[in-house]
Amino acid sequence: MSTYELLSQFFNNHHDKLLCTANSKGEPNVALMGTPRLVAEGMIEFEISDPVSVSLQNIRENKAVVFMAYLPGARARDYHGARISATVTEIDTAGEKFEKSKTRIREKHGEEKARELLATVTCQIVKVRPVVDRGQQWHEPVY
Repeated sequence: MSTYELLSQFFNNHHDKLLCTANSKGEPNVALMGTPRLVAEGMIEFEISDPVSVSLQNIRENKAVVFMAYLPGARARDYHGARISATVTEIDTAGEKFEKSKTRIREKHGEEKARELLATVTCQIVKVRPVVDRGQQWHEPVY
């Protein structure tokens, strides 16, 4: 299995991921996100539905983001997962991609949730690092 396939399988099978953003002043924010998914090699998409989304405001100001998906361990060095640095390439608030996301949400969660959709965001992966980085690949053990 390729490194990308391993990453896709791991990332897409973890419902809760952390999305780290910062505004144009460098003020950080971390949000728990359920929707980020790898959709094509090197691309991540996710939806934002929170009307007071600090993350959405931040990515409008600063396109650099980091996703973190991990499995906890007994000690910090036993954690496993990936930190994925990416650049936001699109923020869709209307149009075909936005409507497809809305339809997918409607089919899975109902009309009320679909109406809450504010944006579908697309990112290009820049770098992947392990959660505990000692120079190994993200999917390799620390020691």
